[in-house]
Amino acid sequence: MASLSGTVIPMPTPFDERGEVDEKVFREIIDFELRANVDGLMVAGSYGQGPVMRPDQRMRVAEVALEQVKGKLPVVVHVGAPDIQTVVLLAEHGAKIGAAALLIVPPYYYTDHNEYEIIEHYKAVARAVSLPIYIYNNKRYSGIDITPDFARRLVEEVPSIRGVKLAWGTLEESSNYITALKGHDFGVFPGTPTDTVGGAEIGVRGTIAPMASVFPELCVELWHASAKKEREKAASLQERVKKIYTVIADYAKRVGRTAYKELYRVRGLQMKMYPRWPAKQLDEKERTELKTRLAEAGWPPAG
Repeated sequence: MASLSGTVIPMPTPFDERGEVDEKVFREIIDFELRANVDGLMVAGSYGQGPVMRPDQRMRVAEVALEQVKGKLPVVVHVGAPDIQTVVLLAEHGAKIGAAALLIVPPYYYTDHNEYEIIEHYKAVARAVSLPIYIYNNKRYSGIDITPDFARRLVEEVPSIRGVKLAWGTLEESSNYITALKGHDFGVFPGTPTDTVGGAEIGVRGTIAPMASVFPELCVELWHASAKKEREKAASLQERVKKIYTVIADYAKRVGRTAYKELYRVRGLQMKMYPRWPAKQLDEKERTELKTRLAEAGWPPAG
C-alpha cells in the first residue's frame, strides 16, 4: 500500500435499538463519504466505538466497510484492545479481508505498562501480519502516552509502523513527531481539522478527524487547498471549519457523543443509536437550535 495521506475518515458505527451494528445505515454513511471523494476510511476506533464492541461486531464492521468501498480507497482497521490475543485476532482478520493498514492504540486499562511491554505488544502484531501499522496515541483514553521520542524507538523496533494518529494533535505536537521521526517513512495525522493549513505547511500527511466524517466535502476541500498552498481559499475554509467545530464541541459538552448522531441527522442520515450506551438526547428545541447555529457558522454554505 502507498503511504496513507489526505482526508481519512474515522467512521462512526451506528447501532440499532439493541446495540447491534446497523449495517444498512453504516453502508449509507460509507456511500455519503465516498461521494465527497475522501481519501480513506478508518473503522472501529474511539469514534467508531470499537472498544465497547464485541470482537465479532468489530470484524463485521470491517467486512462491511471493505464490501461497500469495493477497492475504491484504503480502509484502515483499528484493532487495539487491552490484551494482545484479541489484537492479533482482529489484526489477522483485517489482513485476511483486505484491510490496507492497522491502527493500534497501546494496551489500555493497565496504565502501568512499561516501555518493554508496549514495544512487545506492537511486535506481536508485526509478527502476525505484514500490514502497515499506525500508532493511535490517545493518552486520555488509553492512559499511555506514545511521545515522539518513544514513537521513534517503536519504529526502530517495529519497522512496519508507518505513522501516528493523534487523538487531537496541536500544531506543536504534530511538529514534534515530524522532527523526531525525520528520516523515517512516518506520517502524522492530527485528530482535528482546525489547523489543517498549518499542518500541511509543516508536513502532516493528512487528518483523521471526526468532524470530517460529518462534513467531508468541506474538510476534503480544505485539505486540498492547504496542500496546494492556495492560501486565500484555504484560510477562508479554515475559518469556516473552526466555527463549525466550535458548535460541535459545545454540543458534545452538553450531551456527549449523541451530538454526532444529531449532526448526521442534519445531513440526512438517520442513526437510531449512537453511542452504544445510554446517553442524553436532544429535544426538538435543541435540534432546531443546532441547525440555526450551524447555519450561522456557515453550513450549509451559501449558494
